[in-house]
Amino acid sequence: MRVLTKALDLSETALAVVCVISFVVMFLLGIATVVFRFIIESSLAFPDELIRYLFVWMIFLGSAVALRRNMHAAIGLLVASLPAVMRRTALIAASLLSGAFFVLIFVYGIDLTIRVQHQISPALEVSMSWVYGAIPVGMAFLILYTAELIVRQIRAPGDALFTEGL
Repeated sequence: MRVLTKALDLSETALAVVCVISFVVMFLLGIATVVFRFIIESSLAFPDELIRYLFVWMIFLGSAVALRRNMHAAIGLLVASLPAVMRRTALIAASLLSGAFFVLIFVYGIDLTIRVQHQISPALEVSMSWVYGAIPVGMAFLILYTAELIVRQIRAPGDALFTEGL
């Protein structure tokens, strides 16, 4: 289990680094767009599109990082007031429902990614599969991290079962 945890830690770190790099590139491209439009008075065709696509990837990968770090919005007041057995059941049920949703989006995301493979983006002239691929990739990590969360919820002692603590 420790090897798996270390691999998941490494994947989370890699995803976080990719998100930070994406944000920096988006920021720099945004500045370049403004400079070219208003100072040089010539606009670039590709930055707006690349910023949009990087944002999509950053959202899907960042969602997985946020899930693993337990940073998604949650209202834990009701769950925290439940007895330990019901608290565990509620948390596991919520995680199972989330996991099922992620699997559904993963399956349809793969289908969508395959269907758009012949569409070409206007400015970058790359297959739209590269953009839509963010859906199944992000969902794969969300599924993986949700499975880990469920294992932690099952193994955690009853007094340590809070939405913030897992």
